[in-house]
Amino acid sequence: MSDPFWAYLERLPGNSAALFDWDKALSGWDRYPLFRDHFLQLTKNHATAVDCPTECGLGCPRSVVTHVKTNIRAICNEKEYPAVQLTTRQTLIYRLKQSAINGAICAALGIEHRESKFDGLPHTWRLGDFIPTAGMDFPVVLTMQDSKDALAEVVRSLCLSIPKPFVLIAPTRLHLSPAVETLLAQRSSPFIALNEELHLGDEPRFLTRRDKAAIFAPLIGQVPEPDSGGTVFFPTPPGTTWPQIKIQFRDGHTVTIWAGEKTGRYSYGEMGMLNRKNNKPTVQWRWLEGFANSHGEIDWKNKYSAVTLKKQKQELSKRLRAFFRIEDDPIEWIKETKTYRCKFRILPEGDEVY
Repeated sequence: MSDPFWAYLERLPGNSAALFDWDKALSGWDRYPLFRDHFLQLTKNHATAVDCPTECGLGCPRSVVTHVKTNIRAICNEKEYPAVQLTTRQTLIYRLKQSAINGAICAALGIEHRESKFDGLPHTWRLGDFIPTAGMDFPVVLTMQDSKDALAEVVRSLCLSIPKPFVLIAPTRLHLSPAVETLLAQRSSPFIALNEELHLGDEPRFLTRRDKAAIFAPLIGQVPEPDSGGTVFFPTPPGTTWPQIKIQFRDGHTVTIWAGEKTGRYSYGEMGMLNRKNNKPTVQWRWLEGFANSHGEIDWKNKYSAVTLKKQKQELSKRLRAFFRIEDDPIEWIKETKTYRCKFRILPEGDEVY
């Protein structure tokens, strides 16, 4: 049986409610006292309405009326049922400690916790990254929406703003429509329903119901096998920018790469620049070598330029972004000199400076 608070969060505006409402929704759950004490935060506000405790079917809230401090009542606006006596504490508004919940989710799922809010997307947070292997990371996003339309709008925005596969997490799959499932599948982005995967243990932390490798299997499946000869990924340290990367050719087939404390030697195949028709380097690899031999710059007069210069630049940038897992463009266009210039440092074989 799943923990009931996940479903409650999806129908709770602003993730806050009177203590009376939290108690009504969750008091039958044996972990509720633990959840309340560690994941709810008292605010300075008092409720003006609470959920109706009767099963009349109307679903309308009850107004909170204070006669004196010792006489607070929840009044049925339809006058169908008698008033319910409340304590002052029951009218206090408690809100979810979002940062505590987010951190606990990351700890349970093995997510590198680097939390930030998505501008323009309500109740949506980037929790951090799932990193199945060094240099390969997938953004993890938590969203708490109250309708299918709201969730669909969030997913459409995420697909436009995140250029690679990501993990979408929600309290339940109640609002996951077939259209959204299709959109996520097209982006190779898995969906995780927290009520299916996590439960609150005896301590104030979440436990997984199955192995993390099973939860993230769609992403782990994208990790290349070691020594397969196929594309791999450089273990780029978090926060690395292109100017912090150095590439030097060792021969016509391999380069040595430095980024912070990370270094390694890679072939054109491992960098995704293998022509599978003839097992030779692609044009992008030759163009990368051209940058090395031209002090990191190529213009229209350079012997490495061609009529497809712009297209080749786009393809090389795509390969480098994928290999280093850095989202911005590694090659810039200098309008004044009509030159393509590498933002990273690149050297030919034998050279040390340029």
